[in-house]
Amino acid sequence: MKQKPDDDKATSQDLAESFGSRVGLFWYKKNAVESYQVTPELAGFSGKRKLLRGLLSAGLFGAIGVIWRFLWPSLFSGPLLWVVITAVIFGILGVLFDTRKFNYKVFVSDDCITAAHSRYQRSVRKNEVKTVTESDGNVLLPPSLRISKYGRFGTWVWGGIWIPKALPECAAIRDLALSWKDPTKV
Repeated sequence: MKQKPDDDKATSQDLAESFGSRVGLFWYKKNAVESYQVTPELAGFSGKRKLLRGLLSAGLFGAIGVIWRFLWPSLFSGPLLWVVITAVIFGILGVLFDTRKFNYKVFVSDDCITAAHSRYQRSVRKNEVKTVTESDGNVLLPPSLRISKYGRFGTWVWGGIWIPKALPECAAIRDLALSWKDPTKV
């Protein structure tokens, strides 16, 4: 992205050049856009959390494999060791692919917030905000802010923009999104 060296503002034209014309459709031509980079380290994925997520996904995959093996023994006639080996492999792959999705940019303007990943993009416009929730985190996920144009169930199904609280500008983004939320809608 072309940026001036003295400030961190980018125009919608710069944004469109960086991420293709599909992102440029979400911004008005005169709006200044601030960009923030979210990395797995900023998102709070330490080595211990990655290990725990890998063990959980391996255990879950292994448990499902064992249950299916007992429900349909004719389909799964191989040794039980294969279930354990595939569970460990999928646990490792799950951690690798899971942390890759936490490497994206968040673009904030006066009328839109967009998360742009290399494979997907999510935007919430000023008049679309329905859900702004904060999480204190848990063992698997760090503290975060989630902004969505859906309700709570829709956010769980279709997702939203996930911003870690470790991002220094998280409070300002939260205040902006809350100012967009319609107080008459619950």
